[in-house]
Amino acid sequence: MELQVRSEVRGDWTVVAVSGELDADTVPVLSDRLEESVGARLVVDLSGVPFMDTTGLSLMLDWHRRLDGAGGEFRMASMQPAVHKLFRLTELTEVMHIHETVESATTPTS
Repeated sequence: MELQVRSEVRGDWTVVAVSGELDADTVPVLSDRLEESVGARLVVDLSGVPFMDTTGLSLMLDWHRRLDGAGGEFRMASMQPAVHKLFRLTELTEVMHIHETVESATTPTS
């Protein structure tokens, strides 16, 4: 399955929407697009990702560390159940910023 990636700016956030399976074959496509979309605040919309393997998980963790370490923010939104399960099983739901929707991910927290 081919990976589709598009991005848009919403206020202070760059939102990168991903569609397709995120695995060892397709992670380089998303990685390249994330490099092009570098901003201080990034949301990855995973609503179109039915499957993610550990290479996709590793990419998300790398970007989380990268932006948080540079004073930015990295969030993920709209995970499908199988993808969310991967994050729960690896206990990354406790570490990473995961939101139900893109709207809640781009809304300022008080």
